[in-house]
Amino acid sequence: MASLYRTAAAICLAALCGLKSEAMEDPKYKFTAAEVTEDAYVTVKLVRNGQLPVHVKEVARDEKLATTLKESIEANEELAKTTCKSSEIQNLKTMFHYIFDYDANPDYRKLLQDALDKGLTVFKEKKSANAENAWVEIWKDDAGANLAYLLGSNSTAIACVIGKCTKVEAGSSGGDGEGGAGGGGGGGRISTHLREGRSQQNDETSAEKAALFCELSPAAQADEAPFTEEYYNGLIARTASLKEMTEDDLKAPSNDGVAPGAIPAVLIAGFLAMLTAVAA
Repeated sequence: MASLYRTAAAICLAALCGLKSEAMEDPKYKFTAAEVTEDAYVTVKLVRNGQLPVHVKEVARDEKLATTLKESIEANEELAKTTCKSSEIQNLKTMFHYIFDYDANPDYRKLLQDALDKGLTVFKEKKSANAENAWVEIWKDDAGANLAYLLGSNSTAIACVIGKCTKVEAGSSGGDGEGGAGGGGGGGRISTHLREGRSQQNDETSAEKAALFCELSPAAQADEAPFTEEYYNGLIARTASLKEMTEDDLKAPSNDGVAPGAIPAVLIAGFLAMLTAVAA
């Protein structure tokens, strides 16, 4: 009987140690990708060219790029790893990313306005402090690199997704257990409610996290100016907010206030007037 008790105690101790070890492990996170609405793409276009005197190239959604972006966001286990904080996300210097409190219907105008404002602050600070190597310093800053990437003058294709930061429960193999009750057999489950900075006991008072990811092609080159100085001057002088703009604000500005086609019309009218005078 004593032997039986010792065996049972050993089993319980081993199980307890296993649970303790599991509890002490850093939690693991991943992103699950979801499609963005058309307004996300319109807003990016407004960030790039809305009410600006000098334009960069127009970007258009690319289906193939969207598919590969979604797959890479979900497959990259190193992307979020043990956190979903923007400052600690790995391997994202080659795409735009902006962390926000999850909302089923994101306000893309607000999200991108926030990213724009933060990026412009970095632009101004770095260019005033070190004009010669400003862009090298800008690309070292997350907010600066984000905006520089988004405004690449040669980019013509774009794809964006929302990545919801999800906690991978212990024992999960990344299978079909998402959001489920977590059955046996080692399937595990993925919790879709990462609460940054709080324990799971305080879920009701903390916020879910998500990220807006955008990939552009051809991509802006790191450490280099993504656009001309003329474009930059117009960018920092722009006062209109993204919420104020419409797609009409994407139209290319006319030269010296004269609309395209107006000069030929004036010349034709003058020529006709001359012919009339001669005929008289």
